[in-house]
Amino acid sequence: MENVESPNILEWKLPDQVMQMHRLKMKKRALQARMNNKMHNTNEESSSPINNSSNNSSFNLNQPASLKRKNPFLKDNAKKEEKDMVVEGNLEMSSDSTLFELLNINVKKKKTVEDSIPDSSLNFTSVLAKLENNACIPELEVQKGEKYIPIDWSLKTKMRFMSPKPFPWNSKLKTSEEASGTTSFVRCLDIGEKETTLDTSPNARFHQCCLVWQHPSLPWLELFPRSAGKVSASLGSNAAVANNQMIRDALYREWCDSFRSLFHLLRARQCAYFYVCTNNFTVLFRAAGICGLSEMHALLTPTTRGFRQSLKQEEIEYTMPLKKEHKKILNLSDSGCETLDSCSSSAVLNEEEDEAQDKWLQSLGVENSEIQKINSSQARMNLEKESEVDSMRQSLVFVKGIEAQALFNLLINCKSAITTTGALAGVPPTLLAPSAFHGATLRPLKVKESIVRVDKDRFYSLELKGPILPHVLPSLCDLMKSSQLEQFSVSCAHLSTTTSFSAAKHGLEQIETEDVPKTQQNIFGQENLSDCGFNSILLKHFCNPDPARIELVEALKYSNGLYTLS
Repeated sequence: MENVESPNILEWKLPDQVMQMHRLKMKKRALQARMNNKMHNTNEESSSPINNSSNNSSFNLNQPASLKRKNPFLKDNAKKEEKDMVVEGNLEMSSDSTLFELLNINVKKKKTVEDSIPDSSLNFTSVLAKLENNACIPELEVQKGEKYIPIDWSLKTKMRFMSPKPFPWNSKLKTSEEASGTTSFVRCLDIGEKETTLDTSPNARFHQCCLVWQHPSLPWLELFPRSAGKVSASLGSNAAVANNQMIRDALYREWCDSFRSLFHLLRARQCAYFYVCTNNFTVLFRAAGICGLSEMHALLTPTTRGFRQSLKQEEIEYTMPLKKEHKKILNLSDSGCETLDSCSSSAVLNEEEDEAQDKWLQSLGVENSEIQKINSSQARMNLEKESEVDSMRQSLVFVKGIEAQALFNLLINCKSAITTTGALAGVPPTLLAPSAFHGATLRPLKVKESIVRVDKDRFYSLELKGPILPHVLPSLCDLMKSSQLEQFSVSCAHLSTTTSFSAAKHGLEQIETEDVPKTQQNIFGQENLSDCGFNSILLKHFCNPDPARIELVEALKYSNGLYTLS
């Protein structure tokens, strides 16, 4: 009769089944050895006379059968079971180590954080589980971006904000919102942080960021951006200004008073910066403390060789931070002569060199007419070399300290700053500032709301148009952050002739002055500019002495609390 319990030899066994049978055999052997050991101990105890007497004395035939005596082998049994478990664990570890060797997996012997797990848990199954878990865990991406907005000193003509969620404000203002926004801008009040009776709604705070002071303001003329060749159908009425000398003189007198008032505010550090926009160039005046510089300073772009020559004649020292140095020093006017003595001494040396060259050519038998031709060609080459950067971004001029005062005197008396031809003939340069000054007109930016679709996605768009000053972008971004907007983007259209203001950074390579570190300059600048109209956050932003914070912002994205340029 066939034995049902006999295993089939031809049946395929899995590794787990083989190990299970192996463990069963080991348990049977251990059980057999334990039984043999018990029998051996029993024989020894029965042969001992002391044990026999003690057992006879403790054994009572009249004792009830339900009461069991204490098992004398209980302690030994526990020890045997521990030994069996150790043997069994060693067998499992040996089998797992064999599998590890086959799979070329090295088991670390050094103690790690995971050593709190017992060694018996390290088997083939757990290792496979760990490998699968490590494969499923994605690598964490490092977020790129900064928590601050770069400072962009260029003037902007347009700015567009886009957000997947609606903005907390709109262009339709209530009476209280428009009044509170205007009052807070004129009086330089921070209605977002300080307690006030004014309207502190997002609409009022948004309107506060969309205002600018301008002079002159002629409703029939567009005075920003300025262009000498710009012609518009609505500018035909400017003939009254161009053809009337009394009107031109009155406009010039008013402009001089406004320019002087604005410059005095800058010197008193009650105005952080302002712009002078002419048809041919733009000037940026910045107060002491802005960008960590201890003196007031100015940047002017673009310039020509003739204008730089006029700076030299007025003995105004300047530098050209964006101009590449040439190996041959042929241009004295563009070198920004440090002092008048050095300028005059250099001129004397050049005259002596020219005379020596002329004598040397005469000694070779060269006629005077040929020498004059050589000198004229050499001078023409020098002039061409000087004029290479004219009207380019490399022609930017930087002045500081007393030289900024001299530049102001030059501009206020410069008749060439007012064009005599074109649509803006006889109109003085446009002054733009974030602070009020004599003769200034309060002008709002044009705001337009719309909904756009990009690749079937819906975005809310907010477009600003007008002379957008550098403080507008960080102010609006802070307002959006405080309004719980988690994600938005900004795109800007710049006035191309002013992009070199941001490219020049601070205008200087070294901004530390006479053992005064940057941190102290920043603190002094913030304290001295506390009455310029900016709140503490905005003032700290513009007084930062780090040149890396100055960048040309064309497109900006905000997400996860970080700003990224794109």
